[in-house]
Parts: sequence; structure tokens; C-alpha cells
Amino acid sequence: MRALVFLSFFISIFLFSCNQITEQNIDPNFVLCLFNKEETPTSFLLVESLDEHEDVSIQIPLSTSRIGEREYLQKKGSFYRLSDRSSVFTKYQLQGASLIPVDSLQLRNNNIETVSWIDEENLLAVCREDVAEKKSQARVYQINVKEMKIVREDTIILPHATDEFWALHVGLVDFDKGDLWLAYSFFKSKGKYGHTTSDTTYYATINYGNLEIRNVQKETRSTYPGGYNIIQSYSFKDEIGDYYFMTNPGIALGNNVKLPTAIFRKKKGQHLVDATYMINISDAIGNHAYGMWYVGDGKAVIRNEQKNLYTDFSNFHSVYQFEYRVVDLKTGAIEKINFPLDKGTQKENVWSDDQYIYVAIDDSNDEHRVWKYNLKTKEVSKGIKLPNTTNYTVRLDYLK
Repeated sequence: MRALVFLSFFISIFLFSCNQITEQNIDPNFVLCLFNKEETPTSFLLVESLDEHEDVSIQIPLSTSRIGEREYLQKKGSFYRLSDRSSVFTKYQLQGASLIPVDSLQLRNNNIETVSWIDEENLLAVCREDVAEKKSQARVYQINVKEMKIVREDTIILPHATDEFWALHVGLVDFDKGDLWLAYSFFKSKGKYGHTTSDTTYYATINYGNLEIRNVQKETRSTYPGGYNIIQSYSFKDEIGDYYFMTNPGIALGNNVKLPTAIFRKKKGQHLVDATYMINISDAIGNHAYGMWYVGDGKAVIRNEQKNLYTDFSNFHSVYQFEYRVVDLKTGAIEKINFPLDKGTQKENVWSDDQYIYVAIDDSNDEHRVWKYNLKTKEVSKGIKLPNTTNYTVRLDYLK
């Protein structure tokens, strides 16, 4: 039965064909996920370097659907994707110029919101369960990706605060010393924009052995922690193991715009969030932000909107408005990077090394390029230009 499910999913969703831009096989360091013009398939662009004059690359078209192809995980050269239609979790590997399906698992749920790696082989995936009796249930999967088997599958009931806000959003999950740490909030349906989030964030520490809730900490300074991190990053651990995360109450995620986007911290070995630490992004820049990436040396990059440039959510994603800024996590200082304005919501398009920050941007001149920011000199320069068939770049991943 498992083989039939896998075969059906492969045939219907991922009919891969390979279109080599050059005949030379390469050993790629990076993969970019591109939405292509004129409804042509979404594709992976594999490159060895992000430098401006890079020209040895391979492009692999994915399915004909232009929606959902950004939703994959990448770990040590293997790719993992959960189908929204069939709830099949599939593993792929690169072989030459092809992306080959290796194995698959059937899950109960298709709306995985957040994931975290326990180690190199074990993935924690958490989602909410939509239930008629309005119980706030979270389902937790532990998946061994080496053997492609479900090690554990359980349900956690997180009591909701009010009858008005009962729908559960689990935005962040961390695993530390045998305990699960979940950051979550509650939302309700609301008119034109679909939902709005309550004014409170909750942090729950849960014994992973018996799933007993040890404690719940309330946060009222901001709401909607994390987000759909298969698509975009909202948390990281620094060099000493402190865990930083962002709340996202802006119009594109939590839709409780009166509360600020903010960065919080949970120190290494602690389950309680540091009540003395908060970087108020919205207060500093006058806008909300979405996405956060660590670039080393106590600094992170955020991607912020400009509320004077969009009308409402109907054109939020299509307006060239998004800026990138460097946040000093020690002082709270925020500095704008002079990149071209970007468009589009929920992008996983930032990577860094010891010298540069690299960001894949779709600018108002219809140029799709990776831009570079020198961490020492603060100079901006051009990186690799993407194919002319590109109209939208949603991911940039480092494979090595």
C-alpha cells in the first residue's frame, strides 16, 4: 500500500524533467527555487557559486503547479516535501541533473506549521488539528529521515484562552534536554483578511516522555510567534546556544497590527523566555517585519514591509516594498541594507558566510538576482543573475 501511495504521488505531483542550461554536470553548492514566467513549471536552479559571473548551472523543472513548491526542507543534500493534497512526506536526492524520489511516508495531517531537527537524522514536525469540538490540539511527529519511518506520533491538548479565540497556531518548536518547548497563539476567522490573532502568546514546556505540560508562560508584549517555517525562518540559536525568535503580528501573518513585531530570547538551558529581553522592531522602524536569519557575531537580518507603499493585503505581495535590515542582538540597533526593494511574502531567501550576506531579490526592473552585503565594509554588490524566465525567487538554500 505504501508503495502504491508513493507511486501515485510521484506520478501526479512530481513528474520531473531535466533541462540542463549547460551540458556540464556540476557539484552544486546552492539551490534556488524559482517561479517561472508564463505559468511554466516552478524549478530548482542549482549553482556552484553565488558570484556575479557564475554561469555553470542546472535547472530542474518541478510540477506544473505554481503554488506550493516553496514548501520543502533541505538537510545535507537531501530534500523533503509534504504534499498538501495527499499528506505524503517524501524524500528526494540529487543525482547528476535529476531530483530522484527515494522514499515516502503517509502522515495523518497536511498542515505542518513548524519543524525542528532533534539531530541529523530525526525531525520534529508539529501541526494543529482542526476538530469539530473546538479542542486546541497539536499533533507531533518524530520522523527518522535516514530510515524514513515515523518514530513517534502523539497529540497534545493546549487549553485555549477564550471561546472567541480557539483556533491554534503553533509557530515554534524547540527540543532541549528531553523537553519540548512550544510557542503558540490562538486566532479566529475575521472578514476580508480571513483571521486575526489574540493579544497573547503562550510558551509551553512539555515533558517529551509522557507529554505532560510542565508549565505555560504568557507573553502579552507581542503575538503570533514564528510562523510556517517550512517556508520562512523565524528563529535560530547563536554560537553559545541561546535561542532567538521573532513574533509576527503584521498583516501577512498574525494580522493583529496594533502589537509590534519583536525579537525575544530564551537562554541556553532555560525553558522560560527572558522577560528582560525584547527588541521592538516596529517601534524602531515604524513597520512590521517577517522572517529572521542569523548571520553570526550577534547579528540577524530581518525583512520588513513599508505600510505606505501597499493598500491592503490584496496587493501586499505584489508591491515592491520589502527592505532588509541588520539587527544587533546585543544593543538592539537596526541598520538598513541598501538593496533594491523586493516583493513577495514568506521568502526563505537569505544566506550568509563569514564575509557576506546573500539575498535573492526580485526588483522593480524585473531583474532577479542574488545581492551581496559585505559584513565588514557594509558595501553592497551584485551576485549571480537568475534566468530571464524567472518572475519570482522564493528560496535560497546552501547544500553543503
